[in-house]
Amino acid sequence: MIAAMINDILEAIRGARAAINEAIARHDAEAIAAFLLPSYHVVTARSMQRSGRDESVRSWRAMFERDQTATHEGVAHEIRVNEEWGMAQEYGRWSGTLTAKDGPIELAGDYAAKWHQTPEGWLLQAEIFTPITVKRSTNLA
Repeated sequence: MIAAMINDILEAIRGARAAINEAIARHDAEAIAAFLLPSYHVVTARSMQRSGRDESVRSWRAMFERDQTATHEGVAHEIRVNEEWGMAQEYGRWSGTLTAKDGPIELAGDYAAKWHQTPEGWLLQAEIFTPITVKRSTNLA
């Protein structure tokens, strides 16, 4: 019984991550917002910090408008659940591309995410993205 409940939680969080990835692929900032708590906080790969769902959505929207080629995808490799308190910790790898003034950049690294169970489902409280590799090339496009 408990294992089945944990599996349901893991499936819900993996499904939410997949939906976030799909929203990013579509450049749909409002769809990303559906998975963020109002008090959401993020530390980006460039150590920029965004506090609040609205600020994060504005940042995604601005990036999508500025760079039509931008990509980002997170893939969980571990999710740990505190069922009693309705929280979960996700660890994974992320990758992305963007176009800077000096050309295309491929990035990849590790991330950690804290999820909270809410009446609306599992929502993100916080994420931290650490770049491990950064590849600049004029031949990536």
